[in-house]
Amino acid sequence: MDKITVREMAAGEEKTVKEIGKRAFTGFESLWVPKPKQALVAVLDGRIVGAVLYKFLDHQGNKTGYVDYAFVDPEFHGLGIGTVLYRKAVSFLWKQGCDALTTVVKDDNVSSWSLFLKNGFSRVSLPELVRQFGFGGMLKHYFATPFCIGIGMEYYVALKDGSCPSGKEGTGKQVFAYLLSNLILIGAAGVFRSHYFFEFAAAFLLLLVVGIVTGFLGTRFSKRGWTFRHNNGGAAICAVINLFGAYPMIGNWYPRHYENTKAFRRDLGVVAFLEWLVLLIIMLLTGLIGSDSGHILALGQISALFLFYRMIPCYPFESFGGRRVLNWNRWAYGLMTFLSAGAIAFGIISSLQ
Repeated sequence: MDKITVREMAAGEEKTVKEIGKRAFTGFESLWVPKPKQALVAVLDGRIVGAVLYKFLDHQGNKTGYVDYAFVDPEFHGLGIGTVLYRKAVSFLWKQGCDALTTVVKDDNVSSWSLFLKNGFSRVSLPELVRQFGFGGMLKHYFATPFCIGIGMEYYVALKDGSCPSGKEGTGKQVFAYLLSNLILIGAAGVFRSHYFFEFAAAFLLLLVVGIVTGFLGTRFSKRGWTFRHNNGGAAICAVINLFGAYPMIGNWYPRHYENTKAFRRDLGVVAFLEWLVLLIIMLLTGLIGSDSGHILALGQISALFLFYRMIPCYPFESFGGRRVLNWNRWAYGLMTFLSAGAIAFGIISSLQ
């Protein structure tokens, strides 16, 4: 096997790079892989086996290198290609005169964000983005990248003059940011919701709090260190859906250290399964009570939506927990899906009576 080489993409290689990207991502995400304009490619034995797609963002004289996509052909996973590709891509972008490097990564995509962390990136909060780039710069980073529509995505930053503070430490602070962000989004939607708005908002926030507490109790079943984290991505999508439905920004419990083991997947799955179970009980109770109270009706409707989101283990719903359960145990996921569908059907029938 020859040495892995990383070079700039040559003219005529765009189609090959895009095809590899579509294989590297699954489901809905694969549809978003663009035909690259600028990319670095990893070559092994004369064959392109991975790529980093990038672009540059300029704001008030500062140049930022943004990593749009980074992937390795699934056929060549486990060969250390990603490690070499990420390291050389970061080095290349610094040599282009960038003042900072940024990227967006999905919350549980440890294979990607761990490599960014090893190459000087930090997972950052929105206030930290404002501190580093100014309010106007933050808006440019937010809307010139998929961050504004990336459900469950988090922003990563590396600075030329040293590491960037995260601003995402502290479970208490992250819980507050999570609840406040969702309160602002649902409050903004209240302008268009005159019927049962306050009952709806109260039920919405109550279910978020119940999810936080239930997840915390679920983490007590393992000896791992856990922290709660609010994911800032996807606010634009959440804002639009909240005009006529209920779609919260993501906040979840995350292990401080990730492992590629069955025990680790079990611990993640148990937390998500317990969160689902409590949500199922709440939804069934609202149906059995059958009250005309706006609070009860809103609680039942929103919990049904949240159950539906947990049934779908692919983007943009996987961060709600369904993927974690599926990765842990397919039978548990099947049971969760079956009972969720039954509960939702029960709720619909109850509302018609």
